[in-house]
Amino acid sequence: MTTKVPMTNEAVKLIRLKEKMDEIIFNDIDTSQNWERAYLSLGELLERFVDYYNTAVANDESPKENTFWMMFLDISSKLIFFHSLSYYKMQTEKSVKVIEEVKELFTIAANCIPNVQKIVNAQFLNEIASSYEELELLNVKEGSFERTILIQNNKPQTCFENFSKFVQLLKK
Repeated sequence: MTTKVPMTNEAVKLIRLKEKMDEIIFNDIDTSQNWERAYLSLGELLERFVDYYNTAVANDESPKENTFWMMFLDISSKLIFFHSLSYYKMQTEKSVKVIEEVKELFTIAANCIPNVQKIVNAQFLNEIASSYEELELLNVKEGSFERTILIQNNKPQTCFENFSKFVQLLKK
């Protein structure tokens, strides 16, 4: 006997957005390294996530620890990271300001990962940490960024607070 869980319209949209994100990452980052197209496409998806979040919060629907919102955080963390990585790779002059902005966005992305100690999330965190440490070069001990995030092991509410911080950064 199986239990059927009804899919809400919002959950179906979220799954479709994840599929679109995965397609962009594969086609524009992993395969062709078309950073500008990846940046623009991921930016559009990210705007949709921010709009949804803002609408939910405006309607007093605070995010909860449920499957939908955990998937929302998981996808958001990836969007923030890959959008920021694309932004960085597009820059011809990698100024201190650009590097600091991207490091901050990488940190937010890492702090939006729910259940960071699960294997699949830890692998994604490792990817963020490698990119972060590449920007820091020799200023950070190898693995310290990743260890810090793993030790924090942010609870979902803290992940939402970090996503909210990202939303505030966009308003600037």
